[in-house]
Parts: sequence; structure tokens; C-alpha cells
Amino acid sequence: MSADKGQPTNPEQPAKKSLPNGHYFKIMGYLLTAAWVGYILAISGGDTTHPMFDYIFVVPLAFWIGGMIIGKILRARSGADRP
Repeated sequence: MSADKGQPTNPEQPAKKSLPNGHYFKIMGYLLTAAWVGYILAISGGDTTHPMFDYIFVVPLAFWIGGMIIGKILRARSGADRP
């Protein structure tokens, strides 16, 4: 018998594992936070008296809190339960 090309040859082989969507958003949040901090450091030249330096942590914090609230709302609407 020849193996069907649409079926896996080993039926006991586990499915390919991947990260849940929430982890991708968290990684993206880390990268955007690092980019924002780098941007502020670049335009201010590391000068803590520069007006934009006031927003170095406030903007990422606001987006992280907003993202958590949006995630909680979406989880409640979809009926998904977090382990």
C-alpha cells in the first residue's frame, strides 16, 4: 500500500506546537517598548531635562494597561478562559 499524501505517515505524531496569540502580542509589546525608549533616548540625547524624556515610561505604561484592558474585554466576549 502506498501512503496517502494528505495523511501523515505517523498518526501518533504530535501536532506542531506554536505560541498562543497572546504571546505574540506580548513579544510585540516588548519590542515596541524598547523601540520607544530607544527613540526617546535618541532624540533627547540622554538628557533627562529634555521635555520628551517625561514620556519615556508614561507612554509604554499607558499602552500596556490599555492592551490588558482590551485583552480582558476580548476574552470575556469570546468566552475563552485563561488557564
